Amino acid sequence: MRRWMLLFILVGLALPALLAAQEVPADAPSPFDANSLQLLIQARSDLELLANDRLGAVRPPLWSGSQDIYNPELARLLRLDLELLAGTLLAPEQRPPGWFGPVRGTSLVFARDIRHDLELLADTVIQPNVRPGGWVGGDPLLRCDRAVQSLVSLLERSGFILPLNASTPDFCAQAELQAAQFAEANPAVTFASAAPAQTSGAAAASGAPVVPPGSARITGELALGFLNRYATEHIGLIPVGTIFTPVARSFTEFSRMMLIRGEGFELFIDHRDSTVTDAEFAGLPDVNGVSVNTLCEVEWCRPVTYTVGSPAARRPLPPLPGTASVVSAATTPNNRIKVPVEHLIIYYDGQDADGTTVVRMQLCAKPTGQPGNTCQNVTQVIAPGGAALVSVGNVNGIAQFRLPYNYSAHTLYAAAYYMTDVWIAAPGQRR
Repeated sequence: MRRWMLLFILVGLALPALLAAQEVPADAPSPFDANSLQLLIQARSDLELLANDRLGAVRPPLWSGSQDIYNPELARLLRLDLELLAGTLLAPEQRPPGWFGPVRGTSLVFARDIRHDLELLADTVIQPNVRPGGWVGGDPLLRCDRAVQSLVSLLERSGFILPLNASTPDFCAQAELQAAQFAEANPAVTFASAAPAQTSGAAAASGAPVVPPGSARITGELALGFLNRYATEHIGLIPVGTIFTPVARSFTEFSRMMLIRGEGFELFIDHRDSTVTDAEFAGLPDVNGVSVNTLCEVEWCRPVTYTVGSPAARRPLPPLPGTASVVSAATTPNNRIKVPVEHLIIYYDGQDADGTTVVRMQLCAKPTGQPGNTCQNVTQVIAPGGAALVSVGNVNGIAQFRLPYNYSAHTLYAAAYYMTDVWIAAPGQRR
């Protein structure tokens, strides 16, 4: 019933346009921008091809078949015809899983949604990736859900190039994987360019909630304070009720780490351990654009515990200020240099099973995210008992290994670097 109501609304909006179509001057400019118009023209052509393939010359009642590029209602008429065809070929109330349907938005968004649903309908009534002769098609990314489209479009502003073609099996799944891997490997570049740092005034002007100085409080009973956003150096529990001012946040994808300042301390915390809401957290500036001088000089501060994402790791102390960035100068027989966790990049490829997941890893000369860094693929992993793990696959030239969640004493080897333990974050733990 709801879909029929929607069709009646669309018809009501479109009928005035149909009646007035003859009144548009022949030399009037099209009301659509070039990109939107091209998408609409191509979609109309393919929609008619699909209707011909399934129905011959027959068309559903109320079919407009409009091709008038000067009609400002062209997009609505095209969406109406698409909904009518879907209701005829499937059922009035049935749509394929993932169907966008008509939503508010710009002409370009409206046109892209039409292309997405048209491709989805063709996959459903014929078979995936099989199309009638003469099919124009479009950017294969438009077949993906909105989240994948938005992520890829966002990353393309930072230099990302999707290394796939339209015939790639599971195109959308592969596009999402490639985009996520790029974002994880290039967090500073990606989010510095995609979401520039905001000042409090800029955040207020944009409508983002602003937390007044000194108004936020710690609420989590296990709120740890960290000296870095990687959560590898914790300085003790912050008491519930401690007042602070939010300063900035990490723009790394999925990160919840927030820089805070209070009387006698400047630390990183997980914002969920405080009164700072998700919306307020999202409105904070990028930590890369502020001065960070972490310290802890109040009574609840404790000696620093160095971890690999967990206190269980018990890493050795890092070098003193001004010395080399590696934990020690110790080398393997092949002259590899031991590096700390800040130099590790992990790509989570999934395939979770029995408390393990498949990952690819790289070890870098500098902490990840620093410009001019040199990273090398991990090519060998040695289990705590001394046995070498067998690679379970290879993606983009990087070997895949199955590792257990949380801390383990697996040793990672790259060409010039190595680590003697690792922390693999389970789903929901990835900061």
